[in-house]
Amino acid sequence: MKNNKILLSTFSSAIAAALLLPTVTNAAPLVSIGDNVDIFFNGSTSLQWTSNVLRDEDDELDDVIWTFSPGFEINLGRGLSKADFSIITRYDIVRYSDLDQLDAELFHIKAVGSYKSSRLDLSASASFDEVKSTTGDVNVTNDLIEWDDTAARIDGEYRFSEKLSVGSGVRYSEREYQTYDNFLADRETITIPVDIYYELTPKVDLSLGYSYSDTDVGDTNAPRSGIVPLVPGPGFGIGTIGTTSVSGYSYDSHFFNVGARGNLLPKLTGFFKVGYRVRDTDDSTVQLLDLSGGDVGLPSSTNRKSTGMLGLDANFTWAATPKITARLDLSRDFGVGGEGGTTENSTVNAVVSYSISGNWSAQANAGYTLREYDDGGREDHQYRLGTALTFVPNQNWRFSGGYNYTENDTDAFNRSYESHTLSLTATLRY
Repeated sequence: MKNNKILLSTFSSAIAAALLLPTVTNAAPLVSIGDNVDIFFNGSTSLQWTSNVLRDEDDELDDVIWTFSPGFEINLGRGLSKADFSIITRYDIVRYSDLDQLDAELFHIKAVGSYKSSRLDLSASASFDEVKSTTGDVNVTNDLIEWDDTAARIDGEYRFSEKLSVGSGVRYSEREYQTYDNFLADRETITIPVDIYYELTPKVDLSLGYSYSDTDVGDTNAPRSGIVPLVPGPGFGIGTIGTTSVSGYSYDSHFFNVGARGNLLPKLTGFFKVGYRVRDTDDSTVQLLDLSGGDVGLPSSTNRKSTGMLGLDANFTWAATPKITARLDLSRDFGVGGEGGTTENSTVNAVVSYSISGNWSAQANAGYTLREYDDGGREDHQYRLGTALTFVPNQNWRFSGGYNYTENDTDAFNRSYESHTLSLTATLRY
């Protein structure tokens, strides 16, 4: 109750302060260098109350979390007609009111660039993020997990004629766990898409595409339980007798698809790709180890079979009225669980935005993810609901408050949870 009062009091004070801020019509950069370089300060601070910080199924712990995030944005391209480049960096200082052992400092950096000519469009990005959290498939008991995410991509499209163009690129992603890395699997993926676009009408392009992905998954060591002597006293009970070591593996996936993009209907814009995905997966070696790390018996092998499924990648935006906009994202793709198992993932996300006035807007979102594991028959169902209210008094300041609900329903031990979050955020760009 005390934490709730702190959050509500801070929310009221911030909104009152926002109403008293002067209006600035034009936001200027913090520093300008020459004719083409602008440097902005991007900072934010947020206060959250979370009902289930550790996302534990049986022992829910709530807490108030304060995050201060100073950062900078460097823009290169002012005055240039064909090229643009930005570097955005942020440093999150995260502090917990009660669970201060979870305090963290997290670094984020992203570079984004683009180039456009009469026939060629190029875009590229690279990012690095430090994360401390839990998800439905990446959980431990009584703690959060730290990992690093690295990503890069370059995409290009060349127009051969008014009707025909070809797009391709390279996309890279890597996740490396910094804690509990003995039983969580690092992974690295390279994807190469190729799409041929044909202009059906001035507003709609048809597409024929193929995408190839190669994923490498790291080794894991999972605790193994069995009958052990009870301490103290005579008798026996269930306890840890060693680990199960599973070697890393790799898999290739192929996505054959057709689709369309552009103004699909009078008020509907976006794209979709639908087709068939095929995955060919290597086997892993499984070795039982005792508490000292010695082998227990002969190694065995997993039997991961090639599989195929319906593939989907879509994004739609519907301008229902001048004030109401709805967005829908759909995806069906292969994936990798936190402990290294192959999965088939289906995701639906919907967001509705309402412009109340020139300064106020409201938003509601809903999402669902089904994660089906190929080995063991495990299924994770994750549900997400949220609302937010945003006030933008000028081009420098943004204030928002919201509520989010997350539920993970799974048959895996201690992986189901419910979580409620109230948040208040103030953002300054100068």
